[in-house]
Amino acid sequence: MIREILVTAIALVAAWNSSSLLFARVDESQFRQPAPGVEARRSSLMPPPTLRVRRGTQPALSDNLSKAPAPMPSRLTLRRVSAPLPRPVQVRTVRPYPRPATAAQILEGSPIPLPPASLRNASDLSCVAVAIYHEARDQDDFGQRAVASVILQRAKLPHRWGATACATLDPTQFSFLTSRYDYPLIDDMEAWRKAVRVAARALVEGPMPELKGADHYHTTAVTPDWAPHMMRVRLIDDHIFYVDPRSSAL
Repeated sequence: MIREILVTAIALVAAWNSSSLLFARVDESQFRQPAPGVEARRSSLMPPPTLRVRRGTQPALSDNLSKAPAPMPSRLTLRRVSAPLPRPVQVRTVRPYPRPATAAQILEGSPIPLPPASLRNASDLSCVAVAIYHEARDQDDFGQRAVASVILQRAKLPHRWGATACATLDPTQFSFLTSRYDYPLIDDMEAWRKAVRVAARALVEGPMPELKGADHYHTTAVTPDWAPHMMRVRLIDDHIFYVDPRSSAL
């Protein structure tokens, strides 16, 4: 048996040394560089290289390459639109209060305004109408015009009484005033409407020429201490009208 082993080994050595075995030259570069498929699989399994950034320097452009680009908006994308607010069940409109009519508008037929609560911030039309109502509402148009004429005559002397009709109404001069701006309640609406129309005419036409510039008056029931020092003009109903001589000197 040993003899057979030796014969076989000798035969193998003889075959190795003979030309029966062929050898091919192999390019060693094939082993140095892997095949493309192998390289692709290797790159997909290996993590991407990281870049070390020194402190105080800006990151390199390659840092942004590892981030996935933002998707471009599509024209077919639906945009979210906020729903409109529901309409109220009932809509209320608020209109500003109309301004009081002027004297000219009253004469043209505008509605008569209600009496003011006080003379504070009142118009000249309201002030004259309130004075007519409390001083001469029981008189005819001429007597009421005379009271309004005295008020407007005083407004011509602003340094003495005031530049407006409302400024001339002072509690020391008109006894119907309970304070600087207050007066008793106006409850006779028919007499109030008449007083407003007379006051509107007086404001448009001015003081009455018949009174010759009268700026004082009093009722026949009293005799004030200033009356003897003034010039008496005329008697209208139960009012006596005077002209103060000092007014012409102002």
